[in-house]
Amino acid sequence: MNNERKSLLPLIEILISTGIFAIAVILTLQIFMLARFLGIRTSDTADAILKVQHVAETVKSFESEDEIYDFLKNHAYIDNFFSSYEALAFGIYYDINWEQTDNKDEAVYVTNIYMDRNEEYAGNLYNYYIDLYKLEPYPFINDRAVKENPDYMPLLASIKAGKFILDY
Repeated sequence: MNNERKSLLPLIEILISTGIFAIAVILTLQIFMLARFLGIRTSDTADAILKVQHVAETVKSFESEDEIYDFLKNHAYIDNFFSSYEALAFGIYYDINWEQTDNKDEAVYVTNIYMDRNEEYAGNLYNYYIDLYKLEPYPFINDRAVKENPDYMPLLASIKAGKFILDY
């Protein structure tokens, strides 16, 4: 009987060691998966900043109101048109490879461009609010906003810019 207890002890030690090792492997795999998605999110943020800056700098380079509206109407969809013509909202969709797309089903990212116009004494002041979102939250990234709002989209980049155009 005593010999049986002594022979079971190494078996129990091996089972406990295997269980501890399995738990450590699972935790390590979760950390690697989290690191992968954080890397993807960082890469997406860098690409989003580039896209948002490009739109802001392009719009700021125009010299007339017509050039601004032509650019936005040709490169973005009109999301919402306010009857006062004082404010417009545009959007640009991007696919997984950051290529612009007109198909909302292919879209992974969306740039929302809200523009308002303030008439001043010598011209018009245009304010641009440009936000780029990922349409679906990142997996494995514990974000409280996902739990609070099922329609939550992670904000990757945001810029507020302005342009003053003189009246001639």
